Amino acid sequence: MIIKEKIVNGLSVLSLTGKLDIFSKNTFIDTTDKYCETGTKGLILDFHGVTFMDSVGLGILTMVAKNFQKLRSRIILVNPQNHVKTLLLETKLGRLVPMYHTDAAFSQFSQL
Repeated sequence: MIIKEKIVNGLSVLSLTGKLDIFSKNTFIDTTDKYCETGTKGLILDFHGVTFMDSVGLGILTMVAKNFQKLRSRIILVNPQNHVKTLLLETKLGRLVPMYHTDAAFSQFSQL
């Protein structure tokens, strides 16, 4: 997995490319933990480039979301591909991690 970090409208954005699975879990956890430790208001995960996610990826995403919640912060997902979005909705992870289809979510997220 390739993770590119950037700031958009003052918010931290991670653009992910590749698979979110057992082989990429450490990279994903290490990167998101860095934002948890700094007490960031929130984190936007751009899933446009995520081509595959399995149960390990779902578990990691759940864990990261709960870690942010403990700090009274949150994460959101933007631009998920249809098969990833379907998986997230079927597992009800969308209740914990809000999903948006476009980058307009950046402005909505900044109002939280």
